[in-house]
Amino acid sequence: MPKSQVRRDQFGGLLRTLRLERRLTQEELAESAGSSVRGIREMERGRVRSPQRRTVVLLADALRLAGADRDRFVALARVERQPHDRAEAPGDRAEVPHDRAAMVVPGELPAAVPDLAGRAEILERLAALAADVTAGRPDTASVVVLHGPPGIGKTSLAVAAGHRLSPAFAGGQLFVDLQGVSPDGPVDPAEALAGLLRSLGVPDSRVPVSLAERGGLFRTLTRDRPLLVVLDNAASEAQVRPLLPAGRGCLALVTCRRPLTGLAGAVRLPLDLLTPAAGRLLLAAIVGADRIAAEPVAADQLVKLCGRLPLAVRIAGNRLASRPQWSVGWLVDLLHDQRRRLTVLTAGDLGVRSAFEVSYRQLDPMTARVFRRASLIPGTDFEPALVAAVAGTAEETAAAALEELVEAGVLLTLGDRYQFHDLVRLYAQERLDAEEQQVCRTEAHDQMVGWLLRRTRQAGLMFEPVACRVDSPFDDDRAAAYWLDRESGNWLAALRDAARRGRHADVVAVTRDLHWYSDANSHRHSWDEIFSLGVAAARAAGSPRDEAVLLNFLGWARYFCRDRNTDGLAALDRALELARLIGDRREEAWALTYTAAIFIRIGSGVLAVDHCRRAVGLFREIGYALGEHGAASVQGGALAALGRFAEAADLHRDVLAFYGRGSGLSRTGAAVARAGAMMSLGADLAGMGQWRAAADEYADARRMFHSCGATFSEANAIHRYGLALQALGEVDAAAEALGAALALYTALSCPWWEAQTLYALAALAGSAAGGAADARRLRERALDRCGELDAPEVRTLRATLRRELAGF
Repeated sequence: MPKSQVRRDQFGGLLRTLRLERRLTQEELAESAGSSVRGIREMERGRVRSPQRRTVVLLADALRLAGADRDRFVALARVERQPHDRAEAPGDRAEVPHDRAAMVVPGELPAAVPDLAGRAEILERLAALAADVTAGRPDTASVVVLHGPPGIGKTSLAVAAGHRLSPAFAGGQLFVDLQGVSPDGPVDPAEALAGLLRSLGVPDSRVPVSLAERGGLFRTLTRDRPLLVVLDNAASEAQVRPLLPAGRGCLALVTCRRPLTGLAGAVRLPLDLLTPAAGRLLLAAIVGADRIAAEPVAADQLVKLCGRLPLAVRIAGNRLASRPQWSVGWLVDLLHDQRRRLTVLTAGDLGVRSAFEVSYRQLDPMTARVFRRASLIPGTDFEPALVAAVAGTAEETAAAALEELVEAGVLLTLGDRYQFHDLVRLYAQERLDAEEQQVCRTEAHDQMVGWLLRRTRQAGLMFEPVACRVDSPFDDDRAAAYWLDRESGNWLAALRDAARRGRHADVVAVTRDLHWYSDANSHRHSWDEIFSLGVAAARAAGSPRDEAVLLNFLGWARYFCRDRNTDGLAALDRALELARLIGDRREEAWALTYTAAIFIRIGSGVLAVDHCRRAVGLFREIGYALGEHGAASVQGGALAALGRFAEAADLHRDVLAFYGRGSGLSRTGAAVARAGAMMSLGADLAGMGQWRAAADEYADARRMFHSCGATFSEANAIHRYGLALQALGEVDAAAEALGAALALYTALSCPWWEAQTLYALAALAGSAAGGAADARRLRERALDRCGELDAPEVRTLRATLRRELAGF
């Protein structure tokens, strides 16, 4: 056996003998000496050929060696180093150790949390990436950035992944906390490199002075060494770049609140919030499965109140684990108080508030102001223009601040929109209350509400007839619709706020200006609530004309959007009474028209025809062609309900021609009106048995509704198209069309229309061989969707379904 091997075994054997004599475990000795367990193990086995002098001295101290025993221990280690080390000469400090394999194999990963939950997919992806790296596959990324907001579990995941992947990296595992969000500032890359070099066995005397030299030596030492490096809590790309190992068999896991987009070639893995199921698993792992299983509903609420943020769920679990007398429901009750939630989510040195505080204190004053003020926005997400309004700054400044907040990990991004995590919003509100006076907060809130109301009016007016339009920030009605759809949570909240605070004129103006938009988007917003707010505001302002207008809108919303015919008639009766009282013939005519539409629904066709004739006459008297043809279209529907299909078709062709000539409506409004006339004409043709012609009209109407984003009307067109195909005997195509209509109705939550479509599908299923069971299930679903709706047509279908189900 070579002499050097004997000496190495002698030192390792002596170390082991001394440790055992003192009844120390490897773990205890490592802790006392400030070393790693793996390092102790490798030295005892004789695999470390050049233990550092500092390490040997610390081991001698930990073993309480003195006198001759200490001298012999240190001397034996020095003898083993001598074949490999030489005295330092001037200029040797950046020199690479002679035998790179003589270095300690580091194992620096902290202990992994035992209850990691919800990260299996990312762990599998990291394992696959590590396999590619260690196999030396070309074009494999060697840097992974795990990024996400505070408390998302980046460090826990990186450490857990490191432990799982460590067998693939025989060269060792390094761990550095870069303190990227520390109040004292991040770790200097040069300092971090010095630590990495020492971990790789480079003596202090040979650690170079400059950052460039340290980086060069680190890359040299890692070029042929399969190494896993975990760089935790990084501040920036500039801090990370010098610390990346150079070997193709090396992998660096970087955690950061920012995605570090400047790191070329890195794989970026954003960490999402826990799923509800993963949140329950984490709670069960901390608290005990039986305790969570005993209160499943409360456990789900707890995960939700924690915002599915891993840190918050872990803290909640720790609090329950330390208080076995608490029920899960008790903690849920505590968390329901938003003012105390962040305080409750504190356990020992863990706290959600402190995690957010670190990021907040690093923001510049304007970005911090934007962060605080954005918490006043009522909706779940928002755009830079709205943030600019509430922060009292330019849109460009607000946009830059929002991007900085995303980079800091305290704001989420949804394309070109932004969103708070629930707990971060609470923290932002705390900072707003603490740092800004009440008068400033009120002013910011009022600025936001005023801006939203003005912008909503501007968007709504884009749907008015061309002659009524005003200068607008929107290019066309489609751009206006896009804004209204995306900002609905904000403008509706602003409208409610204005109503509560008695801003009657503003509420009336906004609700009136949304009328034509509501025609094209009938089932997208809660129009019955919106127009109810308008009616109340008009009444409070003492404006009977506005009240009559808005009562007409409300009646339409109740019958057309909510299938509440009786409530719709009540609103329209009041509108008709007010209009006649103040001599407003236009609103009188609209009240008659909308009432006629309800009469058609409840089977009063004769009354409907009479109301429409009167409405047409009134509109004609005042020279309002748009209203005249709207009433004529409803009159055609009433004639069709009475079986007078040819007369109805003539009326609907005239209406269609009017819209084709140019009605003065906006582009979207005109398209919706034309498509509506096509639907009516299709119904007339179907009544005359001309099913193919009817199907063509429905198909054309469907395409036009789809292009306008009028989803409910599109569903109606598809529904009727399916019925026409059914009449033509095209069963498969009919089932496909009806299924598509059902999906749209379900998405819009239109139970009456769902019930009708399910009934039609049941008829198709019942006609197929072996389809009786499917037909029954469809009828049962149709009966369920009829629910508690109270209208003649609903009662008729409900009775039919019960009779048919009883006959099965």
